[in-house]
Amino acid sequence: MKTTRKYIKRSWLKKGLILFGVVLATILLMLYLKEKYTTATVKVIAEESVKQNTTQQQNNENTEQPKKEKKIASKQLGKVVYLTFDDGPSQLTEQFLDILKEHEVKATFFMQGVNLLNKSYEESVKRATQEGHYVGAHSMSHDKKRLYNEGQFVDEMNETLLLIQDITGTKPKLVRAPYGSVPGLNSKGLRDEIAEADIKLWDWTIDSFDWQLEYNRNQIVENIKNGTVRDIEVVLMHEKIQTLQVLPEIISFYKEKGYQFGVYNDTNHFTQNFHKDQRL
Repeated sequence: MKTTRKYIKRSWLKKGLILFGVVLATILLMLYLKEKYTTATVKVIAEESVKQNTTQQQNNENTEQPKKEKKIASKQLGKVVYLTFDDGPSQLTEQFLDILKEHEVKATFFMQGVNLLNKSYEESVKRATQEGHYVGAHSMSHDKKRLYNEGQFVDEMNETLLLIQDITGTKPKLVRAPYGSVPGLNSKGLRDEIAEADIKLWDWTIDSFDWQLEYNRNQIVENIKNGTVRDIEVVLMHEKIQTLQVLPEIISFYKEKGYQFGVYNDTNHFTQNFHKDQRL
């Protein structure tokens, strides 16, 4: 009897241990599966979050891209002539503006700082910009030695540009080198300084030689006619009485040839310098 009870007791103990083992194994399996599911879920969420962030970043870049686009500078299409006048302002500026207004033509003026300091010319300079003309810089002194030998080109141009800004409220960047960029700006070092200062430079395609033709104004017109061979022309003239006298004839010539009259615009700059330096 005692043996039987002892056997039964051992049998229940054995079953209990087996049952405990099964329960323990079940619990461990459930914990394992839960941890694996949680890890997988976190991984999916993390991957989805990365995808969403990447998509959002791409969308933001696509949205911001138009703001970063820069306007590409280019010449006007078709036949265009830019009439340019150096060495103002002067006693003749008002008369030049009168003729341009009468013929509905816009022009580009390159003015000297020493003349801009003359208070009696300020209203003429203001009028030029108010009527749609462009006023750029032609240095303070027009002195070869100071500008080129002594390297004062950028300083003088910046000073002149600031004078124009103070008078007109505009912020021009275009300048014309006295006597042209050749040979004055043959030095790459000087051109590097101009580029670093974010100054733009224009020479010309046609030299009218008006400054030396005081008593032969008809030759001014002939020089311009003979030099007109391109669709885009930049004509160099000066605020001289002989130029003023033939200006209506010059305008008529270009109208007959089918040219439009362009005026410089900072936002649509195109390269027009003898060195073909694309930075300027």
